[in-house]
Amino acid sequence: MKSSPKKFKRPDVLVCVLKTLSDRELLLKEKWYRVPLKHAPRRKPKYLAFYQPLKFGRGGEKIELYGRVKYWRLKKRKELIPEEKDHPRAEDTYLQFMLGRIIKLIKRVLNRRGIRVSFGFTTLDKLRHSPDIRGLFDIPPIEDVFKKILVKNKIAFYRELRVRRKNGKIFRLDFALPCRRGLIDVECDGFRWHSHKIQRLKDRRRDRELKKLGWKVMRITEEELVRKPADALCRIKKLLRKFGGSHPELQLKIRV
Repeated sequence: MKSSPKKFKRPDVLVCVLKTLSDRELLLKEKWYRVPLKHAPRRKPKYLAFYQPLKFGRGGEKIELYGRVKYWRLKKRKELIPEEKDHPRAEDTYLQFMLGRIIKLIKRVLNRRGIRVSFGFTTLDKLRHSPDIRGLFDIPPIEDVFKKILVKNKIAFYRELRVRRKNGKIFRLDFALPCRRGLIDVECDGFRWHSHKIQRLKDRRRDRELKKLGWKVMRITEEELVRKPADALCRIKKLLRKFGGSHPELQLKIRV
């Protein structure tokens, strides 16, 4: 007996951002949240979930609160927050979502890779069970996105190639591209890479050492792959031409 197909669950949870601690306190105390009318969702959500950014400190980079929407209404910002009547956006119109009980998730949804979070829809089941933001929005790992680009364009590569350093330690390369006149290491950097000075310094030292070992290092950001994949591919092809083109017959030995 054939099993019936799974019923499609329309995403009905709108993920929002609590920009400040005072917004969080307002949510917990008065049980409402505001969205600028120009950023308003096209359909009415059943639930709102609240992302807390890095500025929250130890309580940041996660979703731990959500609530069911009772109703919404249009309000001027100055009506919502009368103590800030001189705010530059005091006359702007907002959607005020009135909520029921604010619920704390049993399992918080973490932002492990520093993904930029703004308004977006998901399902209640994913909100309750996804371990991280990627699972919440079905975002594939950046390495998988880049792999698909290489495969589609028939560019030879080795993934997670290990290269022994002079001191005996190992470099693990995201993608090694064998070329006819050299070797290219492509590193896929998450959204947060450029914002951490210590990490940038470590990566520069790593790149210099790989260069001494005969590698050309190219870095592609997650933002570039997500927003401008054609530009990323163009950069790859340009570098491949410079090194004589892809060399799929070249067997790179994985050294450990």
